Amino acid sequence: MYLLIIVNIFELLAALVGSYTMKKYRVRKLTRYFVYFLWLTVFVELIFGWIPWFVYKIDSISHLKQTFLGNNHWAYNVYFIISFLFYIFFFKENIHSKKIKLFLSVLMFLYVIASTSNLIFTNVFFEGTSPVTYIFGAILIFLSVMLYFYEILKSDTILSFHKSLPFYIAIGAMVFHLIVTPLFIYIQYNSVQNPDFVQVRKIILNSANIFLYTCYTIGFIVCSKKNRSY
Repeated sequence: MYLLIIVNIFELLAALVGSYTMKKYRVRKLTRYFVYFLWLTVFVELIFGWIPWFVYKIDSISHLKQTFLGNNHWAYNVYFIISFLFYIFFFKENIHSKKIKLFLSVLMFLYVIASTSNLIFTNVFFEGTSPVTYIFGAILIFLSVMLYFYEILKSDTILSFHKSLPFYIAIGAMVFHLIVTPLFIYIQYNSVQNPDFVQVRKIILNSANIFLYTCYTIGFIVCSKKNRSY
C-alpha cells in the first residue's frame, strides 16, 4: 500500500512538472499530448487503482466484491491499449521517415485488432491482465524506440539529444517495459499460492514505475531550462 502511494506521488509529480513546463514555456504539440496522457494515467491510477482496495476495506460497500468493481483488471486492460498506442504514436511522430511512420501506423492498426479481439473472445477482460495486450504492446514500444534512436544517430540532433524530452521518454519507457514485461509473461504465478512471486512482482513493478516517472520529471526540468532561451 505504501509503495503504491509513493508511486502515485511520482506520477502526480511528473504530471504537475509537465503542466508547469507547458504553461511556462513554449512547447511542441506532442509535448502537450504527453502531459495530457500523464494526467490520464494519474486519473486511472488514483481512481481505478484504488477502487478494489476500498471495496475490500470498507464494510459498507463490501457487497461490491462480487461485481466488476471487485477488481480493476477491466480498467487496466483498456488503459494498457490506450497507453501502448500513445507511446507508439508519440515516437512515430518524432520520426521523419515516411516509410517508418507508415510501418508503425500499420503495426498500430494490427495491434488494435489483436488486442481488442483477445479481450472480446476470451475471458481475460474481467479476470486478469491480458498478456497479449501487454507483451505485444511492449515489443512495439521497444521497436518504436529503437527506430527513434536510429533516426537520431543519422541526424545532427545527436549532438543535443540529451536536451530533448522524447529522449527521456524513450529511455524511461524502454527500460520500464524491459523490466516489467517478464512479470506479465509469468503472470500465472501471481496468486496466493506463490506469495514470494507476488511480493517480488510488487517491488519490481513499483520500483520500475518510480524510475519511469523520475525520467519524465527530469526530462521536463532539463527541457524547461532549454526553453528559457525563447
